[in-house]
Amino acid sequence: MTTVSSVTGIVLAGGKSLRMGTDKGLMSFRGKPLVQYSIDLLGLFCDRILISSNNQAYSAFGYEIVPDQMEGAGPMAGISACLSNSKTEFNLVLSCDMPLADRVIFQTLIDLSVGYSFVVPVDSFGRIEPLCAIYKTDSLKIMQKLLASQSYRMTELFRYAPARMVAPEEYPLPYNGKWFMNVNTISDFEIAGNL
Repeated sequence: MTTVSSVTGIVLAGGKSLRMGTDKGLMSFRGKPLVQYSIDLLGLFCDRILISSNNQAYSAFGYEIVPDQMEGAGPMAGISACLSNSKTEFNLVLSCDMPLADRVIFQTLIDLSVGYSFVVPVDSFGRIEPLCAIYKTDSLKIMQKLLASQSYRMTELFRYAPARMVAPEEYPLPYNGKWFMNVNTISDFEIAGNL
């Protein structure tokens, strides 16, 4: 897992953006589309990036668009569809609404990934961050079973295969809470833009 050719990046841009009222991934943040931050970060670790979205407007970014195979099943459906298209064992997943995520997150997850199907950050409040994580392709069967049973909670996945939760103190740099800030509303855009 040491080369970019051995890892696939998955950008989750398939949310309904109900609180924003428009496709937030295409909105401008600090001068570029919000989704571009996720693309740029994953591009440091991957030479193939898949964008999980039903919106073909994302094709303008030059990457393969992977539509959901199930409607209304949330991010699990998007990740599952992308894992079905992945050709690598390891996949870095990042939601398009986390523009302040730092490369140290994924470098640390990669360093701690041996022997685990999932490597997932935990924030300073103890909340799991499943949309900024590593998913091995062998987890696809678990997702498919959960989706078939209409169980869409991401945390449910981690009960069925080895999962490594990464605590704030495990990063080589001081933990920064802004790394995992989600930009979901106009107010969030303004707050994040000033951080």
